[in-house]
Amino acid sequence: MPEECHCNIPLPLKEDQSNCVFCKMLAGQSPVSMIHEDAKVAVFVPLSFVNPGHVLIIPRIHAPYISDLDDDTAMHIMKIAHRISAAIRKSSFRCEGINFFLADGEAAMQEVFHYHLHVFPRYAGDGFGLKYDPRHSFVNLPRPELDSIAHEIKTHL
Repeated sequence: MPEECHCNIPLPLKEDQSNCVFCKMLAGQSPVSMIHEDAKVAVFVPLSFVNPGHVLIIPRIHAPYISDLDDDTAMHIMKIAHRISAAIRKSSFRCEGINFFLADGEAAMQEVFHYHLHVFPRYAGDGFGLKYDPRHSFVNLPRPELDSIAHEIKTHL
């Protein structure tokens, strides 16, 4: 059984259970540049960011992955992301577009195992992008194979 962070919710074994940086911020044990707080989420400026205006939205409960969130919290995060993205667009930060980025799991580049949604402004030539390996090609499958994929996922809803 994994140890628990200060919020008494088990963390993944690979995570340093005593050092959940986001839980420490929520507990007032680490400095944070807070933008918004409510009963379900907190929104703040990360130490490292893609562009000025980049923020993180985290749940107050410790949930390593999106699947660990209850439906109400997941929906609330998107509601707040909607409001935050509008505020970024109205701000003085350069913003020609907005990215929502979620890394859910190590293979998806998640580094902090407390769910967090990145919301950040984008503009042409900002230098940020996801790298695409040209050896990977998108596959166009016949409809029966697409239907089979859809059925497999649907059976687990």
